[in-house]
Amino acid sequence: MVKRIISLALAFTVLLTLCVPPAAAFAAKNETSAASFFEDAGNKISGFFEKLFEPIVKLWRRMMTYFEVKGENVQNTKNRNAVHMLKSVTDTICDSFIITTDDGKVIVIDGGHKTETDYFIEYLKAVTGEKKPHIDAWFLSHAHDDHCEVFLEVVENRSGEVSFDRVYANFPEASFYDGYDEWAFTVLTDYYRLLPAFENKTAELKEGNVFNIGSAKFTVFYTFNPEWRNCNEGSTIMRMDLGGVSVMFTGDAGTNAGNYVVGKYADSGVLECDICKMAHHGQDGVDRNFYEAVAPEVCLWPTPSWVWDNRNGNLKTLEVRAWMEDLGVKKNYVAKDGSSLRYLYNPRIVTTTDVFEEGYPAETAVERLARLGYEGIDMGFDYWVFDGSPFLKDDYLDWARSLRARADEAGIPYTHAHAPGEANSGDVIGRSIEAASVLGAKYLVVHPVWKDENGKVIENKKEFISVNSQAIKKWLPLAEKCGVVLLSENILWGASKDPRIIAELVKEVDYDWFGWCSDTGHAHCSGYKMSVHTGDCVMEAHHQSLVAPDEERDAILTRLLEESEKLRDRMP
Repeated sequence: MVKRIISLALAFTVLLTLCVPPAAAFAAKNETSAASFFEDAGNKISGFFEKLFEPIVKLWRRMMTYFEVKGENVQNTKNRNAVHMLKSVTDTICDSFIITTDDGKVIVIDGGHKTETDYFIEYLKAVTGEKKPHIDAWFLSHAHDDHCEVFLEVVENRSGEVSFDRVYANFPEASFYDGYDEWAFTVLTDYYRLLPAFENKTAELKEGNVFNIGSAKFTVFYTFNPEWRNCNEGSTIMRMDLGGVSVMFTGDAGTNAGNYVVGKYADSGVLECDICKMAHHGQDGVDRNFYEAVAPEVCLWPTPSWVWDNRNGNLKTLEVRAWMEDLGVKKNYVAKDGSSLRYLYNPRIVTTTDVFEEGYPAETAVERLARLGYEGIDMGFDYWVFDGSPFLKDDYLDWARSLRARADEAGIPYTHAHAPGEANSGDVIGRSIEAASVLGAKYLVVHPVWKDENGKVIENKKEFISVNSQAIKKWLPLAEKCGVVLLSENILWGASKDPRIIAELVKEVDYDWFGWCSDTGHAHCSGYKMSVHTGDCVMEAHHQSLVAPDEERDAILTRLLEESEKLRDRMP
């Protein structure tokens, strides 16, 4: 390739040397002709080299984008409920959101400028873990370049890199905006020019639509209105419910669209959402009354630095920021700070059945914890390994079924469970996997082996990973068959207390049905700092309850619940 480029350049130089002198002599007779000739020659030379090096420049840009996304450590959230807000690589205004669901769907809202395409595709690859990502649904809020150009570029030039099932929009003909909004006119001209390539995949959004894409539910409150020729006022406003969390998407909706939605829907309460995407990049758009009706706790700002700071002095961003502060918004994610990830889940407050002593009736424990207000239960099988325990009898799965029935009646799920002993504890691990599956628990914590055969604490990382890798692999086929994910946990002795070593163990085993239970309390006790990860708020603070008289336990567990609720409010 390099030799070919050098040969072409040399040939062109020789040709230029032979042709320019006689041409210049001819052109000198007429200054106007000479100027015209050299301008034309210069344009041709520039165009030649641009065309010659275009593939190299594209390859270079894509390679640099690949390393940029790699350096950002973008999380693969396929099969998890999450929303990603992508930054602008050029610090300009654009909207680009990627949503993943726990049942494997991938949804895109808008996408950004054409200049963002390389970043969008590389980011999408990282999010999905796919070499050619597939999008189940692509929403286009309105026909402006900073929202639609990535989609148009994918259709026209990058269809070999990204595929999609369906595109949702509500667009007028291009002529509707001719003379009123040239950005929209240009985008729609390209959209309809390319439409034959995806016409069988289009779906028109209409006010009142309620539909599901996998586990994500969408409710449409507003779409394009011919009464307003400003394209921003034609932005789709819709709500997404996913993972127990509601998100309002607003495009670039203005005051007319916002007031229409508030007037029609505010009294019904359906506008109230946990998260709100700021309209028109937070610098204009809907009025304060719209945000008051939504009452979000979290805001997503697809906003570059110069808009966030109102650097030009003619934007409303500072005023809108003040509104959000007045409304008590707890967290603002801003694109100027880089791409961001928000997992969509409602953290449940969970505690262990180990708040009660060995043999305490499991049915009573379920009903009692549900009555006190807990939202999930961690079944402690480690407290059921004694003589006469139903867990150790032949009909232990019938026992588990009866517990599941009681939990269903009480309206409280078993979220996960703890196996007795360590990963090498024998048959009780298999029983725990099967019983957890019957209970409906998706996860089973299996403590790592932390002592060697002689009872000595394992301090060496390599030995620890080798021993535990061998021990846990024995149970993974059964775990997969039962649909239960096994989790190792950072505990308190030797190599087991280092969270980084547990992470390396998970990487070494490299199996979809094996992961890591991140115990922040153990890490703190061992001198390690750990950030709070997404997931349920699980409280294992059971020692005080264990030693207390039974009549005092309700008060103790109620206080634990109240403190847990405070902690949940601080989780990301």
